[in-house]
Amino acid sequence: MKKVTNILCIVQPDENSEAAIIQALRLAEEHQAKLTFTSVIENANNLSGFFKSNAELELAKKKIFEQRESEVKKWISQFQPNETYDFSVCQGIGFIEVVKSVIKNGYDLLIKCADDAEWLSRLFGSEDMHLLRKCPCPVLMLNPKQKNVFKNILATVDVNHDLNQKENEVQDQLNLKVLDFGCLFSIPDLSSLNVGSVWEAVGESFMRNSVFSEAPSKEVDIYVNEIKYQCSKRLESLVDKTTAIVGEDVMQYLDPKLHLVKGYPAKEIPKLVKMQSIDLLVMGTVARTGVPGFIIGNTAESILEQVCCSVLAIKPEGFESPIQ
Repeated sequence: MKKVTNILCIVQPDENSEAAIIQALRLAEEHQAKLTFTSVIENANNLSGFFKSNAELELAKKKIFEQRESEVKKWISQFQPNETYDFSVCQGIGFIEVVKSVIKNGYDLLIKCADDAEWLSRLFGSEDMHLLRKCPCPVLMLNPKQKNVFKNILATVDVNHDLNQKENEVQDQLNLKVLDFGCLFSIPDLSSLNVGSVWEAVGESFMRNSVFSEAPSKEVDIYVNEIKYQCSKRLESLVDKTTAIVGEDVMQYLDPKLHLVKGYPAKEIPKLVKMQSIDLLVMGTVARTGVPGFIIGNTAESILEQVCCSVLAIKPEGFESPIQ
């Protein structure tokens, strides 16, 4: 089982970061991980027009950084007054500076509260999506209301093998990574672990409904049932492989509930999230490709636009961020 050893938490001096602080402190304690807090000031260089010299500008920026650090540390101390953690303030474009820090310092988990702006029709804002697309380590993007432990976790995997061999290998590795992290986040808090996958029989609608199709109904049924059977066996195989990774005792303890649903992932996964009252969705954001740095897939984008729960987004092994 993978371990979380080095956590970076993004904190801005407002209530929207409260859940991130609470979850970061909790996860760091549960996993005995190193925890660093960071805060980004994006417009510090805009002060250049107010000062006559670079020395005055740098002094003003230093005071702004010290003030931000003091504000955030004071806020963190409300939740954990007797502990000290590493802290950094940086300037620049938020997601770029954060990703650079992840790469430079080898963080293996990034925690942030979703923007949750009232004017957005979805939970995740522009900054969130940039991090979900480009951050190489797992990203825990929190619903700002998620201040308690995760009660119901859904790990989603893709068992449709309509790809070439290389892409299937990447997908299988990503599936196992998603399940591994699903187990990792379920164990400490006795969370209910669900494993979900959506399957489809490509061409079924054409064969059944098109005037150009002459396929007998029984043959279509046989084809569809065979696809369902293959996907079911792949899902069971993934659980078996995960059991070999995390241990049989752990898997028996978690006793995950399997959900194999027919349809389209962009539609069925959000429905499953609602039906099972999921508060943490673990999902792969890059799939069906072996290309380093390939951006988030359309299906993942569509799912993220519909769900309101917290999300743990996982990249495949070998992913290379476009930000270096």
